[in-house]
Amino acid sequence: MKIDFIDLIQRFRVLIGGLYITTTLLILFGTLMPGSNLPEYQVFNYDKLVHAGAFMAWTLATGITWRAFQPKRASLNVLIVAPLLFGVGIEILQGILPTNRSPEWMDIVFDALGTFLGLLIYLLLLRIKDQSERVKSEH
Repeated sequence: MKIDFIDLIQRFRVLIGGLYITTTLLILFGTLMPGSNLPEYQVFNYDKLVHAGAFMAWTLATGITWRAFQPKRASLNVLIVAPLLFGVGIEILQGILPTNRSPEWMDIVFDALGTFLGLLIYLLLLRIKDQSERVKSEH
């Protein structure tokens, strides 16, 4: 028995929505936490890779969550603009809020890189799903 990707997303949409909100809050917490509260040790010494990875995951989550609540494919505009605005908004907040954090242009660059990687993965998943449906309809 083959599992239908879209059907699976539809069945678990409440869970997916909750995970999406949780992911969003974790990114906000991690990026807006006061600099003095950051741990002395770092699991990742590569801050920019963390930015790219977080935004790759968030963009992929945006596409999957959109698909869970809207049966139509997410517009590429949504999958590009929403994460980019989110990243820019975070950097603006870092400059405004008294968190002892400062905005960095390179964070935005790596947020954008992660966004495009997440978009590529999302589109690849849809392509695999479409090919699977074509094979299924041929048999």
